[in-house]
Amino acid sequence: MKSSGYVLLKVVEDTPKNIKTRIYKVMNGTTISINNKRYRSKGLIKDIDGVALSGSLYLIPVNSIATVIDILSRKGLADFIQIINLCKCLCE
Repeated sequence: MKSSGYVLLKVVEDTPKNIKTRIYKVMNGTTISINNKRYRSKGLIKDIDGVALSGSLYLIPVNSIATVIDILSRKGLADFIQIINLCKCLCE
């Protein structure tokens, strides 16, 4: 299913550093080492075909924004993000 547009997901500026790090790891993925083996987890950006513009700014397809908000809510991180709609027209 093709996306009809994108929205910006921005981490709020006064967010504590540890919360910013948690959001970054959820969105971009992380690598951990266990017994000298490295395990890489895919980030949410790869799953939804979004784009990371910076460490705290993400371009998310409109049809995937509900999934992103749901995952961040389950982790207690949804209060620290701001959604900016890029479409200013009245069309669908």
